[in-house]
Amino acid sequence: MTGVTPLTVRRPEDLDEGWLSGALASGGLLEAGQAVHSFGIEPVGTGQMADTVRIRYRTGSGAPEAERSVVAKFASADEQSRSTGLMTRAYEIEVAFYEAIARRVGIRTPACYFGQYEPETGWFVLLLEDVVGGVPGEQLAGCSPEAAEAALAELAALHGTAWARPELARLPWLHRGGPKADTFLVTVITSLWPDFLQRYGPRLDAEHRDACDRFVGQLAPWLATRPGPTTVTHGDFRVDNLLFPPGQGRPSVVDWQTTAWGAAAADVSYFLGASLTVEHRRQHGERLVAGYHRALVDHGVEGFTLDRLVHEYRATCAGGLVMSIGAAMLVSRTERGDDMFVTSVARYAQQVLDLDALSG
Repeated sequence: MTGVTPLTVRRPEDLDEGWLSGALASGGLLEAGQAVHSFGIEPVGTGQMADTVRIRYRTGSGAPEAERSVVAKFASADEQSRSTGLMTRAYEIEVAFYEAIARRVGIRTPACYFGQYEPETGWFVLLLEDVVGGVPGEQLAGCSPEAAEAALAELAALHGTAWARPELARLPWLHRGGPKADTFLVTVITSLWPDFLQRYGPRLDAEHRDACDRFVGQLAPWLATRPGPTTVTHGDFRVDNLLFPPGQGRPSVVDWQTTAWGAAAADVSYFLGASLTVEHRRQHGERLVAGYHRALVDHGVEGFTLDRLVHEYRATCAGGLVMSIGAAMLVSRTERGDDMFVTSVARYAQQVLDLDALSG
């Protein structure tokens, strides 16, 4: 996909018929002699790290063919968000995921037709399948237990088909952990926490503020003792990043900017911690974790017991606080974003308290 044409398109406003024709042809969406005759764009999604649009296009001349569509993703127009994407390698990682991993694992994710990344600047572009009819989840409301079950089955398909595969574990951009990375993360989160508390603290319950404060204070030993990596993880697996077809069938998973070689349980605890309401997590969490484990075994994973999963689920559940605190302070600020970060931190903090996850 990369290297087909120069990265002359960095933003939606740079698109033109010629560039689209070349990119779509390289992805197999245009036949020989076809070209884009006209197109229109409309924004989709609520992401703050990148800007995503739907491109509706027609080919031919005279009597144009029926309208078709793809989704295009670009680095954020907001300078702060774009700088964060470059610093965290988020844009590089997402393009690399679609190029190197998406077709080698079992998870349902949009097909990628074209992708380029400019490492010096962080600009990137992806042309992805438009999941027509897919309904995005709603993080603030939380998903139903039935939707959570479908999501975790899809997550097991990713984890199970990538489990302990050495050719994936060796990918340098995917296996990014280690002491230096942990030290950097501790520095970032501890420096951001006071500002987060000043901005959002009044909207959090005292017990949740206290849990977060205690966790940030012991972030370094938490990182040092967290479970080791076993598979490809999404890293931001939450209901906002899922597109559900009508009837709650298999969702499509999007936003692969944080994928890594990591601990499977971290994705599970991250998802259940904030994508369900506290009440639903308490009522259905144990059953959902067990269902995920059965699906993992069905995908051929051996030697990873349910007891171990439950132990690692508890050990990793505070990870959602790291992502929420960091993202809240490093991306462009929106009203919905503020509500989402406050809601997520409150749910993760309650998960930590319910599981007594800071007691060792």
